[in-house]
Amino acid sequence: MHRLLLVCAFVLAWPLSARAQKIVEPTETVIRLTVQPMAAPKPALKYQLLPELKEMNPGNPVQEYMKCFAEQQNFFFNKEVLEARERYQVMPLHELPLKEIRYYTSSGALKQADYAARLDTPNWQILPKLKSDGVNCLLPDIQQLRMLASALKVRFRIQVAEKRFDDALVTAKTMFALSRHLGEHPALVSNLVGIAIANVAIGPLEEMLQQPGCPNLHWALSDLPTPFISLRTGLQGERVIMQAEFADFADDRPMSEAELQSVVDRLNQTLRSSHPAVRPDFDARSWLLPMLKDEKHVEAARDRLVEFGLAKAKVKSFPALQAVLLDEKRAFEIHLDEETKWMKFPYWQAEAHLMDSADARERDRAARLLNELLPFKTKVTRAQARLEQRIALLQHVEAIRLYAADHDGKFPASLEDITVPLPVDPFTGQPFKYSVDGPLAEVRGTPPRGEQNNAAYKVRYVINFQK
Repeated sequence: MHRLLLVCAFVLAWPLSARAQKIVEPTETVIRLTVQPMAAPKPALKYQLLPELKEMNPGNPVQEYMKCFAEQQNFFFNKEVLEARERYQVMPLHELPLKEIRYYTSSGALKQADYAARLDTPNWQILPKLKSDGVNCLLPDIQQLRMLASALKVRFRIQVAEKRFDDALVTAKTMFALSRHLGEHPALVSNLVGIAIANVAIGPLEEMLQQPGCPNLHWALSDLPTPFISLRTGLQGERVIMQAEFADFADDRPMSEAELQSVVDRLNQTLRSSHPAVRPDFDARSWLLPMLKDEKHVEAARDRLVEFGLAKAKVKSFPALQAVLLDEKRAFEIHLDEETKWMKFPYWQAEAHLMDSADARERDRAARLLNELLPFKTKVTRAQARLEQRIALLQHVEAIRLYAADHDGKFPASLEDITVPLPVDPFTGQPFKYSVDGPLAEVRGTPPRGEQNNAAYKVRYVINFQK
């Protein structure tokens, strides 16, 4: 919806200027890094990007993150402060007004975030609400944590600008731990926020690698979990959400008209509130009416329920509406599991199956009532793999710095010349593409199918050594 509003605003503004230029969207993301050759630290794991066990304490980080906002109305919600924070996140590092914003480095709220990130047992305490509210469950705390990440990014950039690498890595650990904790939330949308926060942390990390004297982080990057954000809890949460939506679908007895109307009412509320593409006056019973009038369709629905494992005599006793609704539920569950079963595999192994499942979902969209409730899992797995690709590309940058430190500041002629382990491209399962052109080296990833001109997925690093 937000993107739609932006497009409408642009169209409305078009006639206002005869000199308006056509906006050309970039088709790739080019990240230029000017770095120093740098050997690995000793000991090799002196620097880390997630809190180590020796830093951890027992406790629930979630409630401690929420304490960051206590009595911090001005720091987190003041309009002028937020507008300034937006600028501090993107302005060139050397332009940061370090004296004016030093309060970020002493902020009690951000120190509280450091403490929270080093607690060992995240519990979002949201499961009962998911079970009762289903897709209408509200998650207001997740948006607040995005605001917390924005403030941490500013502190990270200040520490990088001042070349306080040890302090900067404390902030990096906090941001990456926060993203991992969101990865343990039982809702895919929260997992996506965790992925987004990890991507936010990568920006200052890239800036840090370009500072003279920055330690080499190849082994720190290699030590990160793979995948960095697991989707397993979020996928399990989706099943809980759907269980709530289908709680009133009885399959062990005939349902009364009042019970069936209650099911229809909940479906109407869910579809109308959760999916803008559905009309506000949408009515599930009216949508199903042609099927209910078609005796062959109703009988076929009953047959499929029997094949699904329900007793034939029992199915025969169901009202037509109950049989058709249960058949819709059956089709939904099959679609859901066809995508879910592949999401535990690396993207390059799962892509074809996920795309096929998404295509099948689209083909069935007009014929299936519940398809609007299916989460877009291909997009979620692509977001996960995109983060994995960025981390892997940075590993390559640091491996190149390692090589150059041992070879008089020269680039390796090929990736095969690098002796430390290198990850494959998560989108292909193949080595990354690498080339050298005079004083520049380039490492690039391959975008997923259909995203060849999408800058978010077409990423390359151009590396130059500092003189």
